[in-house]
Amino acid sequence: MTDYHIHSILSDGKNTHEEMIQAAIDKGLDEIGFSDHICLNPVDWSIARVDLPVMVEQVQLLRDKYRDQITIKLGAEVDYLEGRETEIAQLLSSLPLDYVIGSVHFIDDWNFDTDKSLYGKWSNNHLYQRYFGLIQKAAQSGLFDIIGHLDIIKKFRIYPETDQSALIDETLRIIKNHDLVVELNTGGYDRPCAEFTPSPTIIERCFHHQIPVTLTSDAHRTSHVARHFDSAAELLRTVGYQDLVRFTNRQRHT
Repeated sequence: MTDYHIHSILSDGKNTHEEMIQAAIDKGLDEIGFSDHICLNPVDWSIARVDLPVMVEQVQLLRDKYRDQITIKLGAEVDYLEGRETEIAQLLSSLPLDYVIGSVHFIDDWNFDTDKSLYGKWSNNHLYQRYFGLIQKAAQSGLFDIIGHLDIIKKFRIYPETDQSALIDETLRIIKNHDLVVELNTGGYDRPCAEFTPSPTIIERCFHHQIPVTLTSDAHRTSHVARHFDSAAELLRTVGYQDLVRFTNRQRHT
């Protein structure tokens, strides 16, 4: 069992790396990955540039300390920002990462993930078109290994007025064509939408498109580590998945 989406106090987590590791060991995980937020926009939930070397050093030291108890990987959750691909690539190339989760939290300058003020300004169909269009561009950018919480646009129970399955299927085809992984993020179950991200229906479509998956909790505190993993693993087995993807030095394996 792995959990590749864990945040520490260096971004918006509430616990240290070591506290998260101890929680993972207590829950019987075999492998975890830290993925603190990296965002080129000035936000308070992203790791500060000055702390990037601290992040690398801490994870490497703890990897050695706990090597006989659990495997620890260094990842990052990185915001895709259209037009800033070169800057993102330069930053990522400077870090010894095992994997990169690409997430979309912004539509233009609007951080829809935390700011609810603009919901209702446009139709939900329009929001879905904009959001999944950015996911498609993120997948095509070559910057990322994993697409994070694929349908997070539903977080505040925002659903399209009409069926958007064609848009989602088009997005999944692009993800598949660019050889990316989708995470089954169990954190969505504890958000207003009360559902994994992506939804079971989308996970079924991922399997249809033969897109590999990894299982993540989006943990921001020790109690979040491996949350809802039993039901998530059962969902994956029911859909047909038999393996979870792992990464080392940005190379994928099972």
